[in-house]
Amino acid sequence: MSNDQGIKELAAGARAAMADPARITIVGHDANPRFELFHAASSLCSQKVRTVLFEKQLPYRSNDMKILSSMGPDGVVPAEHYHPPYVRLRLIAGREVGRAFVSGYSGRTSVETEGFDPCTVPLLVDYEAGRVIADSQRICCYLDAVSRDPVQLLPDDAEARTAVMRQVSIVDRIPNGTLLYGFHPDADLRPDALKTVMETVYDYKIMALETMIAANAGDAKLVAAYRAKIAKERGGKSVCHDATFQRVTRQHVANLLKELDGTLGSAAGPKSGLDSGPYLAGASFSLGDVLWGVNLVRLAYLGLASMWDDLPDVARYVDALVRRPSLRKEALQATIDAMPPSRYMDALAGCGGTVSA
Repeated sequence: MSNDQGIKELAAGARAAMADPARITIVGHDANPRFELFHAASSLCSQKVRTVLFEKQLPYRSNDMKILSSMGPDGVVPAEHYHPPYVRLRLIAGREVGRAFVSGYSGRTSVETEGFDPCTVPLLVDYEAGRVIADSQRICCYLDAVSRDPVQLLPDDAEARTAVMRQVSIVDRIPNGTLLYGFHPDADLRPDALKTVMETVYDYKIMALETMIAANAGDAKLVAAYRAKIAKERGGKSVCHDATFQRVTRQHVANLLKELDGTLGSAAGPKSGLDSGPYLAGASFSLGDVLWGVNLVRLAYLGLASMWDDLPDVARYVDALVRRPSLRKEALQATIDAMPPSRYMDALAGCGGTVSA
């Protein structure tokens, strides 16, 4: 079997494991698109990739997966990205990444710092190139390289590109997992419905993965992948109520926002040499803006927009980003549609026009 045929069969198998075919759609006007994306509407990293696809106006097959395991009448129902065809597809991408499996938990999802997670989203298939690409940062950079129109998100100029990639790296390493799953001891402003889900989320994940190990005991590669994922999820469970861990994470993010405010202030200064405009590089929208936009929407959803109350340049930046059609649809609207309702989204939804609740 050729590699291309193997990729197609695994992708078809991953689609077949999805419970609701209505979540498999074509985005754009190409009935047989070059790209196929496995993602989740609520997934932060998936939102980054979908924002880039929107900016590039690239058609793709969309597979909106359920990424939380749940308890059904017959026992645990594994998340759809735990099923063997999808994990095998990710393992193909993992060979290209060339990193060991994730082995613990930090709250970050960066492949560069944490290792390769074999059971997560997003995942991009490029049928024209016969490639499978994992990790949101790698996918976003890849899409910018293969499609430079109608917008180029990574500049050709070496100095400007380095500046953009610095911001990309900063956002890629934000411990978003801790912010979403963790119970902050001082001011946990997440929606109550979300907190209820998070009380059992790690138990269901681990139970589902153990079920997958039992069902695939003869496949050493799959078992190794599932065991790596269990190690990560057990680590997350161990710190989700750890007051010190939660406070340190919140302070780390606050420090990053202060640094961002300084960066934005410098970029807007009269001696910056940049075109005036609302983004990191003035008028030019970049991949750094994509990633910050998605992350800032998530912080607002979690009730953390107060972190930039005294950071006027960040506040201005957020206002500009949520007016960008790509971020408005793939971060703001997707969050409203896919996550438990958060009253903190009202202020963002009021910027730049109506967003349906």
